[in-house]
Amino acid sequence: MLAGAQNRAESDGAAVVVHHEWERVDDNWMRCRAHVTNTGYADVALGDISLVSGGRLAGAFARWSRVFAQSNTMTGVVGIAPHPVNDTVVSDACMGWSDARGTTAMVAGFETPGDASYTIRSTMDERGGAGNDLVPEFVCKRDGAVLRAGERLEISPLLLGVGESLSSLLEDYARFVAHAMGAGTVTTREAGMMVRGWCSWYYFYGTESESDVLQNARALRSELFQKNSGLPEPSALAPVIQIDDGWTLPFNGHPRVWGDWLPGRKFPRGMAALVRDIHALGFRAGLWLAPFSVDKASRLAAEHPDWIVRAHNPETGLMDPAGPGHVFGLDLTHPAVLAWLRETFTRVFWEWGFDYVKIDFLIHGALSGRRHDPGVTPAEAFRRGLSVIREVADLRGEDSRWGRKFILCCGSPLGPAIGLCDGMRVGYDVGTRWHLPMSMADWPHGNCCIKAAAFPVLFRQWMHGRFWQNDPDCLVVRDHCTPPELAAFAQNRFVTAPVRAEEFGLDPEEAAFWARAVWMTGGMTFLSEAPDRLAKERRDLAKRVFQPHGQTVRGVDWYEDPEVCVLQSVSGQPMFGVFNMSDSGKRMKLPRRLLRCVASCYREWLTEELLEVAGTDDALSLPPLPPHAARIWMAV
Repeated sequence: MLAGAQNRAESDGAAVVVHHEWERVDDNWMRCRAHVTNTGYADVALGDISLVSGGRLAGAFARWSRVFAQSNTMTGVVGIAPHPVNDTVVSDACMGWSDARGTTAMVAGFETPGDASYTIRSTMDERGGAGNDLVPEFVCKRDGAVLRAGERLEISPLLLGVGESLSSLLEDYARFVAHAMGAGTVTTREAGMMVRGWCSWYYFYGTESESDVLQNARALRSELFQKNSGLPEPSALAPVIQIDDGWTLPFNGHPRVWGDWLPGRKFPRGMAALVRDIHALGFRAGLWLAPFSVDKASRLAAEHPDWIVRAHNPETGLMDPAGPGHVFGLDLTHPAVLAWLRETFTRVFWEWGFDYVKIDFLIHGALSGRRHDPGVTPAEAFRRGLSVIREVADLRGEDSRWGRKFILCCGSPLGPAIGLCDGMRVGYDVGTRWHLPMSMADWPHGNCCIKAAAFPVLFRQWMHGRFWQNDPDCLVVRDHCTPPELAAFAQNRFVTAPVRAEEFGLDPEEAAFWARAVWMTGGMTFLSEAPDRLAKERRDLAKRVFQPHGQTVRGVDWYEDPEVCVLQSVSGQPMFGVFNMSDSGKRMKLPRRLLRCVASCYREWLTEELLEVAGTDDALSLPPLPPHAARIWMAV
């Protein structure tokens, strides 16, 4: 056991002591355990707790000039880039550092990031030449949750690992967290099968009706899942037909009513009848909800204002409903709210018969504000709510015909959901544009576009199959926009420039880029197109993605360009993929030492172009890679 330490702070009858102690886990990893005790006679509202702050790694820039950082949800900045000097990088839950050559690395991360918001700050202080010092800070944000007098609070242990490969260390970190938080391996992952299917959103944008859903289910069966392309008999591996937002509205254009989770007139027979029809076609049935969100126009908001989280309004001094715009967050510490959640999902899963739910905008369940239980952090409140949904989903075990109920989280805090969901959206919304500028201060790569989605999907590969199945968002491949798509963006408050139809549609390289990314990362695969209305070459492209490789894929420790990501298989057939998110072409040399296996010849997955590897050079010279393009090279 290494030396422990403690810090003490006193104020108005409260005396808070933070104690931490280090232990060795194995040759590469150490763990710091910490707890906070209120030794005073008054309760205290805890803010930010700094753990092992003030440390300094002298001359670290020469060793670790690249930094991996991520946001706490599917949006925000995710990636590996040069560490800025005299500036601070902030990351949620974990952070990684590497040299540019990918030969030495360090990862720090919190082991159980489910009870609070955990952040890591990394500052590179300039000391001249290559002698810059790395100054890390590890923070637990309690957001005003009350610690009673005399109580002791355990906070998440901090893990610190060193090794040669940043990609390997991130996977090791994920395994520690998955074990600590009870994230079991998903059955479909063990069987080498991704969860796949069709989603209504990116074609209809909430305008779909019951007849639209069934028409596309039939088209999907005939165009994509004919008998010779692997549509299984009804089982846990059957594809999913997932109905997205809009199903609660009486008609298109009606004000949104999140919180009132009953079918509108566009689904006149009700949801149970639709589920029976979907099952009869050989598909599982999926449904979208935003269960922690309440629209101002909903009956729920009018009838139960005490169920809503309250936040201080600095302009009026009042406690207003917390949430962005006209949508509020439910107080998931309120017993009546938890009972309502149980009733809602009992109806969805066990009365209507849905096999799969996509639950969205979950961040609204973790808003800061005043709750029924003041001793609970936003993260703990969120976990209470999600635990109820998980309990209801598992209420009757595994259906003998359709398998276990599947929960996909979206718009969710990442750490607090570990162990409670089966799938997680790890990146931005897609769309039929390569790039769409939206709120660039918050979303540097834009949103609702392929470029924005690509960064987190590729650089969060280490989570897949450990925390959950990664959801890259839907597969879109068309070269045009649909009328509902154009209307949705024309009304989007985050889009400030004029919206024109000719700006939408993916060119062949861009469509193939996203197809390659979805296929190689091996996560969930949901088409959001009308399959019978796609041009043949785009439909054929989509079909290729629905033929899974079933291999484990890892990031390659190549960090010369922050807008290029390289992945490779670490099981089965050797293959590596190169993904160029930049607006310029790339000429790359990939060091042999970074690849699991170097073959004498490779064939590109889509184009079937051959790459001959001659001689014994230290690096593979790759063919020029256009902007917005990718290639997957498979050993032959």
